[in-house]
Amino acid sequence: MRNYLSPLAEAREIAPKGFGSFAIAPIPAGTIVATFGGTILNRINFETHPLEQRSRSIQIDADQFVLGPESRESGDSINHSCSPNCRLRNATQLIAMHELSAGEELTYDYATSDASNYDEFECACGSDNCRLRVTGNDWQIPELQIRYQKIFSPYVQRKIKAAQSSRPLTKRDAEELINSFDANPQAALMRALRIATGMPHASWKSLVALTSTDLQHRELLYEGDQSCLDQLVKQLNEQRTI
Repeated sequence: MRNYLSPLAEAREIAPKGFGSFAIAPIPAGTIVATFGGTILNRINFETHPLEQRSRSIQIDADQFVLGPESRESGDSINHSCSPNCRLRNATQLIAMHELSAGEELTYDYATSDASNYDEFECACGSDNCRLRVTGNDWQIPELQIRYQKIFSPYVQRKIKAAQSSRPLTKRDAEELINSFDANPQAALMRALRIATGMPHASWKSLVALTSTDLQHRELLYEGDQSCLDQLVKQLNEQRTI
């Protein structure tokens, strides 16, 4: 899958950002301006690729990234702005938020797609509401959740909704986890993690990615390493409510 950039725009080399995309003719509101393409990888495989290539990528789920192509393409030169003029239509497609004039740079707010630390940097957008630094936790800022409600990436929307219903395990939940753990560790932990994350339908891999930030530890949990599973049970039990 390749990147797409509207024929109404072109990519240019600019300082200090490196590259950017600019309208070369008026672009009507709602026009698809770019689609991000590449190879879908989990975080541990994603991290094996060069930093420059990873910076031209986009996160689409808790542990899924669309890695940009080896060589830069026109469609992967969309910069961040804290006052963007484009927004996500879905996980990988951008549309114009309003009519764009010729010469206007195409930008979107990375907080609407990224929820991990793979691409954090000092912001140089220069807008009045510039956050000064872009991080993988910006989606949690209440002001941004209000400003961008319903236009976050689908998986970020799910994280926001889940945060409202997540809760620590109760004593009864923890007892059920411990009593059923030996018979089927993964099933027992999935039930408990769905409660703790507020994601009642999440898969095992998604739940692990939400729970563990250490990539090696995450891989061991994916593989069902017994010591890591035991550690996770202990952690959930210790964090339960009364």
